[in-house]
Amino acid sequence: MKMTALTGLGVVLGLGILLSACSSNVGKPLGGDAPYHHLENGFRNPPNSPKRTIPFTRRMKFFSQAIWRNAVSETPTIPTDHAIKRDAAKAQLAAMGDQDFVSWIGHATFLVRLDGVNVLTDPVFSRRASPISFTGPARLLPPGLFIEDLPPIDVVVISHAHYDHLDTATLDKLPNKERITAIVPLGLGKYFKGYGDVREVDWYDEVTLPSANGGFKLTAYPAVHWSNRSLFDINRTLWMSYGFSANGRSVYHTGDTETHPSLFADIGKHMAAHHGGCDLGLMSVGAYAPRDFMRGAHMDPEGGVDMGREVGCKRMVPMHWGTFILSFEPFDEPRQRFVEAAGNQALVMKIGESLTMQDISR
Repeated sequence: MKMTALTGLGVVLGLGILLSACSSNVGKPLGGDAPYHHLENGFRNPPNSPKRTIPFTRRMKFFSQAIWRNAVSETPTIPTDHAIKRDAAKAQLAAMGDQDFVSWIGHATFLVRLDGVNVLTDPVFSRRASPISFTGPARLLPPGLFIEDLPPIDVVVISHAHYDHLDTATLDKLPNKERITAIVPLGLGKYFKGYGDVREVDWYDEVTLPSANGGFKLTAYPAVHWSNRSLFDINRTLWMSYGFSANGRSVYHTGDTETHPSLFADIGKHMAAHHGGCDLGLMSVGAYAPRDFMRGAHMDPEGGVDMGREVGCKRMVPMHWGTFILSFEPFDEPRQRFVEAAGNQALVMKIGESLTMQDISR
């Protein structure tokens, strides 16, 4: 079914806020002992990050192409192996019992349990990744699990402010907020009213919480990206990737990022020293085309594989694809290219699927 012109324009409006800004500075460096990435009025990427300077004419070309594509394109055919039915997803989740496991809910949203601690990453359960409820990039299929299907959540982690990662409607709907610890980049705590414990973190900050057999630990790591909620707050809040571990098992979530010549090898060394390595990498490999527009903000599938290996991840799940249409690559291409590059390190999950960490590590 073709999208209407109104829907196409709405998609472009949503994409404009999600994708249009360049990684420009929003102020002068603070100097003194302030970290490099801190500016007077915001933040910037780590040193030696790929630059993303897009001329105005190129941005206009991208959005005119997006209007045309969304006005005339057919909704993509969803492969039968891309998702499982909700009842099957609920049954798989119930079968996890007290084991450590990971469930892919869609896009960058995962439910991960380590040592009894239930972690929800970048929770987006809304129909659209957009500042406008009735228009903007829409889900191609429902979340693999609904909010009411989830076990009690202990930790919510947010990578950055973009609407496909920070969904205020979902945050408002999560039950038992008063018992949830929210771990968020600097500047985003204001979106978590009613949550029991809100930790705004800078790069390399650590948060520790009790777990069944010891302690749960999360480290906020750098990423090469940017942030905004509107056209007027670009890079005013921080962005991050993150690693967390408990009871000898560890997970790394890239958030949204481009690759970097040395950053992720350094993160890998830190993960090895502080989290025992990386058992599972959740790698953002979608929204990379056209490459000249997305380079500097999103890595391509091969970049995701290289990054996962630099971090030292034993297995890698491709994410940030197959849920929302945010760019121009064919629907199934991110998965295909990722699997070809990663070989036996690739672990392609279905939306709604739950796997034990023990099975993942085999």
